[in-house]
Amino acid sequence: MSAHYDIAVIGSGAAGIAAAVTAARLGCDTLMLDKNPALGGIGGLSGLTTLCGLYDDEGKHLNDGFAQEFAGAITEAPALKMGRVWVLPYRPAKFRTAAQNFILASPRLRSVWHSPLASVVVENDRIISLNGFTVGAVIDCSGVAEVARATGAKCLQTDDSTQAPAVIFPLHNVTRVPATPADVAKIMLPLVRAGFPPLSFQPNLDTGAVTIKFTGLPEQVPSLLKYLRDSVPGFENSETPYTKFLVTRRDGRMIIGEHVLTGNEVLSGRTFDDAVARCAWPVEQWNIEGKASLRYLPPGAHYEIPARSLRAAKLKNLFMAGKTISADVDAIASARVMGCCLATGAAAGKLAAGYLDSARPA
Repeated sequence: MSAHYDIAVIGSGAAGIAAAVTAARLGCDTLMLDKNPALGGIGGLSGLTTLCGLYDDEGKHLNDGFAQEFAGAITEAPALKMGRVWVLPYRPAKFRTAAQNFILASPRLRSVWHSPLASVVVENDRIISLNGFTVGAVIDCSGVAEVARATGAKCLQTDDSTQAPAVIFPLHNVTRVPATPADVAKIMLPLVRAGFPPLSFQPNLDTGAVTIKFTGLPEQVPSLLKYLRDSVPGFENSETPYTKFLVTRRDGRMIIGEHVLTGNEVLSGRTFDDAVARCAWPVEQWNIEGKASLRYLPPGAHYEIPARSLRAAKLKNLFMAGKTISADVDAIASARVMGCCLATGAAAGKLAAGYLDSARPA
């Protein structure tokens, strides 16, 4: 295989898939590296079953192109409204299959798993190689700014005070799926009184199933499941296929770019001349006690993400997408959702390809 690639993409979640496929479709020899054993990231591997950030507050797509294409590939049911936002329910297995199909249909894309970022060489403010491969441009879709960490590029960072993690798992054989806030409250109040951290119920396409987002620790899940079976009507025979429970992190590190998107810009629905993606998701923050804070945009509003927030400030050929875009702690609490990650991933793929075209001799 070639030791040189036009573009290297770090990470294979929603942003990485979008970036890599888009770059390859534009004719770039593209390498996708991931430290995990398989592709999918949070969208395909965490147990999550709702894709957020695709829609405006009327349930209409905000971004065309790859974001809509990928959503179409995993859609089995219509988008549904949860409170004031719209989400797309999906199956994680279908997310992984769709991602794999997009990759297999991209002959200029090579994927390498079990490959943590080990070495990055920088010359004249450009990354020239990583993990022994020479590269023309790099897109960091790792969610934790692995490239920035390796190069010393400046970052902003969230923490558990604003983006506390959760444990996500499906629960089957449920005969009382909570359908209203009142239903949820009847379950939640006894749980809290019993000393359990908060949880939320998410849609699941399987009949008689819900997806649980639990803000406690993985080792607390068996006790939680026993309590639900013993004490909550409708959950007597509930069970999960999972035998191991993992923490899914909402937080990330954001590489400082040419423009830092701010929470004020998000909440005011700011637009930009160099906009490359749109989002209308609220600023959604979770503290360490599992309590959510949601700040919504004005009705009918959305905000834009500029290309400058996808280009690193110091390294000329480093681009970012997903949870690593140049944004402050409030802005990333909205832009981190998967629908927006798909949009910024595709945009970063286009920007990196455009950079290579402009850098070639006339």
